[in-house]
Amino acid sequence: MDTLVILYRTIVISLLFALFFDILVNNYVCIISIVIVKITYSYAEIKYKNLLPVKKKAVLITGCDTGFGFHLANRLANDGFVVFAGVLSLTEDYAINGRDRKVSNVHAVQLDVTKTEDIQQAVLKVMNISGGLWGIVNNAGIELSGDIELCTLSLYRKVQEINLYGYIAVIKAFLPMIRKSKGRIVNVSSILGRQSWPGRSAYHISKHAIETMSDSLRLEMVKFGVGVSIIEPGNYGHATSIAAKVACERIKQDVGKMWDEALPEVRQFYGRDYFFRALKGYTECCSKFDPTLDTEKAVQPVTEAIKDALINTRPKARYIVDGGTGLFDIDAVYARIFNFLPEYITDFIIGMKTGCYKAFNS
Repeated sequence: MDTLVILYRTIVISLLFALFFDILVNNYVCIISIVIVKITYSYAEIKYKNLLPVKKKAVLITGCDTGFGFHLANRLANDGFVVFAGVLSLTEDYAINGRDRKVSNVHAVQLDVTKTEDIQQAVLKVMNISGGLWGIVNNAGIELSGDIELCTLSLYRKVQEINLYGYIAVIKAFLPMIRKSKGRIVNVSSILGRQSWPGRSAYHISKHAIETMSDSLRLEMVKFGVGVSIIEPGNYGHATSIAAKVACERIKQDVGKMWDEALPEVRQFYGRDYFFRALKGYTECCSKFDPTLDTEKAVQPVTEAIKDALINTRPKARYIVDGGTGLFDIDAVYARIFNFLPEYITDFIIGMKTGCYKAFNS
């Protein structure tokens, strides 16, 4: 049976390559024409898009302590929006709090998206200051790595409470204002919401759920004139809080919790090094982070996509935003074609990148 499967897959892959080269050789004029049309359309889409006037539109952004949220709050404030920047604590010395005291159109809001009282107070603050809301940008989120057998249920719930239910709670609380203004809801997902990798299921589950929740919401809101968009950033680990020391410290605590709560047999089988391999990857990421990097400029493609989703008269349902530090973001490219490939090809690619097929030595 295994021989038959290998033979079948070899034939299919060979035929696909043959078809690909046949198309290149015999239909090059058509291919070149398609490429030209695509480039022309992309240029025209940017050059001639219709944008709504800002006119001090009020926007609530979650997760403004660091990363995308922080830079987006600054960007939208400079563009004339009234920004309500959600942070975990107003008592912490976050840069956005300092900016709030200097710029009249940025208002720091204590907003832990897992706390109902924080969300209710945020609703009152928005109503008192602006009287309504044009847009929500759900950005708050956390990362977590760990095999399904190793990750605790409490950690699974923690990720979903922040990354998914936090989004839903904020949307439900502010949706009456958004419906009234016929405004926008922008949910920050990830290219990892389109694919699945070993050892990251908790994070993947939340991002896949954001994708399908946003699709349902978009279809529900069409009749009210409300736009709903998904932002799918690529590889921005070099420029966001994922590479920050505080994130590494949280990952260390989470992995430690996995180790402490694992059954003795599981500890013995996997070993401590396997449990903490994810932490090693984050630590290496932190060590590579360049403190001199202009992170505001690095994340500009993401903030630009979010702004477009907020004021474009025809916002896209999805914005894949390539990141990376090379000529192109291979992870974003892969995300675009993931659902068009059979599993044995996608599994092979992921296996090459992660080594999940390597023999396990406990």
